[in-house]
Amino acid sequence: QGEEFSPARSQERFRVAMTDHGSTILLPTLLERVRKAAPHARLEVSAWRTQAYEDVVAGRIDLTLSAEAVPPILESELIFNLDFVCLVGSAQPVRTRRFTLKQYLQLPHALVETLDGQQTMVDRPLAQLGVKRRVALRLPFFVPAIFAIAKTDLILTVPRRLAKITVPLAGLRVVEPPREIKAFPYFMAWHPRLTNEPAHAWFRDQLRTVARRIRTK
Repeated sequence: QGEEFSPARSQERFRVAMTDHGSTILLPTLLERVRKAAPHARLEVSAWRTQAYEDVVAGRIDLTLSAEAVPPILESELIFNLDFVCLVGSAQPVRTRRFTLKQYLQLPHALVETLDGQQTMVDRPLAQLGVKRRVALRLPFFVPAIFAIAKTDLILTVPRRLAKITVPLAGLRVVEPPREIKAFPYFMAWHPRLTNEPAHAWFRDQLRTVARRIRTK
């Protein structure tokens, strides 16, 4: 659009839908950057849900951050790949550095539902192998799940970067997952009408910078 964007003077509102693990990983550094550069801007974060991409198309949300496949009507960009670790409650006697698939399937799990009753990036590859986990706890959020399992025998499979942030607080053991559970891509997605909009282009640049720093940690 050719207009110049001044972060320091902007009163722009940025509406973002993201997963709770994405919020925990990205928001502290992102918010610090945005507050310093654009103190009058507003950031509104909502929980990612299955309708998030429809919300972007309809203009109710400006940007989404998710691992779910982005529809072709939207612009998208890979911001990083997330691999998993298993967090193990203190009452679980199994001791190993990496779970075999057989061990993993025999143990009781806490499952964070990200889509359609599944933790999709874990349960989809297992379903392709024709197997499923023993689920003892289902809940919608990663961070409460981490603290909930601390003194139990449950296993929780979480993105490695989330574990780095939360494990020192929760006091959990970290075990590598079965090799069948792979890393997954995490995307930001927006409507093409915002591609050249100066304020939103600036905001996406802030996210890219934060994601790049996280990748190199």
